[in-house]
Amino acid sequence: MIWQVKIHPLVFSEDFKKIDNADVQKIIKAIRKKLSVNPLEFGSPLKGNLKGLYKLRVDFYRIIYQIDSERIIVLVAKVGKRKDFEVYDEVPKRMKQILPGS
Repeated sequence: MIWQVKIHPLVFSEDFKKIDNADVQKIIKAIRKKLSVNPLEFGSPLKGNLKGLYKLRVDFYRIIYQIDSERIIVLVAKVGKRKDFEVYDEVPKRMKQILPGS
């Protein structure tokens, strides 16, 4: 089964601008190769106020995403450096833009 992967527009307009182009290509390749095939196997579930979301590690970066099993969709909400915890702080704001009322 192939999962449809959607990437939040701010990932392109904000997150990728802070990342070297070669690393952006690695991240996009990992998203295609792993999240479109089996997002549950390759990612790790998050806890606390981010419960229901998953993270995927690619080199020095973290990809935060949500899985919609009913529609077979993976939504990439945020990409950022692993050492930078602001990645986690920004995810709830983005999810509210996507899913009003959450």
